[in-house]
Amino acid sequence: MSLETRISESGSDATSEMIKAEDRKAAKLPHNIFMLNLALVHLMMTPAVIALEIGIVGVLVPLLCSLAIMAYTYINSKKEDFRTHPYIQKHWMLALKRYRLLLIAYGATAGLIAIGTLLSMASTDPNMQDILKTVFIRIAVMPTLLMVMVCFYLESSAISLATKGL
Repeated sequence: MSLETRISESGSDATSEMIKAEDRKAAKLPHNIFMLNLALVHLMMTPAVIALEIGIVGVLVPLLCSLAIMAYTYINSKKEDFRTHPYIQKHWMLALKRYRLLLIAYGATAGLIAIGTLLSMASTDPNMQDILKTVFIRIAVMPTLLMVMVCFYLESSAISLATKGL
């Protein structure tokens, strides 16, 4: 006797609450995309580009790649396939809310870079300008790096919940 038959015979409404395996897989998709964004763009590409010492472009290239992945996730969240099942839609919305946290960290990073640029412009010594820019770029990356770590934790938890059907 199948589980659904036993539940329906007991008169429980739990049958409607059961999540199919394909729905669980579809619910994990936005979180997997998010984790891929975090791993490839933030933890691999950003340090590599900064190590190449190409300046502010080293911060902008990973940022643009991450924003493209965010846009892809947003566009996919509006597809009819993902909007038909509330369980799947909730997981897409959860991933988008977590992207909002990452965008706030990007804003903090941009603000610190702007402050560093303004301070370096106030200095008359070209060597001091380079030092200030370098220092502030390295400091400015910290809010984003910390938020990436927080998002790793949140998204791994969300993947676990989606796998369990919660």
